[in-house]
Amino acid sequence: MTNEYEEEVEEAVEESTEETTEQEETKEVKPKRTPEQELEYFEGRAQRIRKDLGIETPAKETKSKKSNDLDYGEKAYLTANGIKGAKEFDFVKTHLKQSGKDLDSLLESNYFKEDLEKFRALSQTVDATPTGKRSSGVATESVDYWVAKAGKNAENLAEVPQDMRQKVVNAIEAREKNTGQFYNS
Repeated sequence: MTNEYEEEVEEAVEESTEETTEQEETKEVKPKRTPEQELEYFEGRAQRIRKDLGIETPAKETKSKKSNDLDYGEKAYLTANGIKGAKEFDFVKTHLKQSGKDLDSLLESNYFKEDLEKFRALSQTVDATPTGKRSSGVATESVDYWVAKAGKNAENLAEVPQDMRQKVVNAIEAREKNTGQFYNS
């Protein structure tokens, strides 16, 4: 009788171990949470416990600045990281809005670094390009320019482009006909 009882106990133990291994397998199948999900979970639990205990929730910090402007601390941080000038600050502000990242992660981003280099190269090109008209000189497509370059009697006509030579010679001949016999006529 003891043998039968021992056999029944052994079978029961084997069945329970099979059930526990099946339960362990099902526990292993559950996906693990990311650290962000864990943080959200525990913050939610802490908030529910605070509510149950009647403890006031800590007030979230609100910034009293405009979302468009950088404060002096951020400007100092940007200056320390090599970003200077109002144009570059505006460039950083637009990228902060577009990406939604914080300032540290934006500055570490390779895409931002590449865009900043392109922006700097473009602004250097714009700054180096002269604006407005030059006070001296005439356009090289002008007949008057090539008449002066060719000389009074077309001595340097070889310097004049081929397509402008006929116009230059005609202009020189017209000037000679319009000059009077005296020096001031």
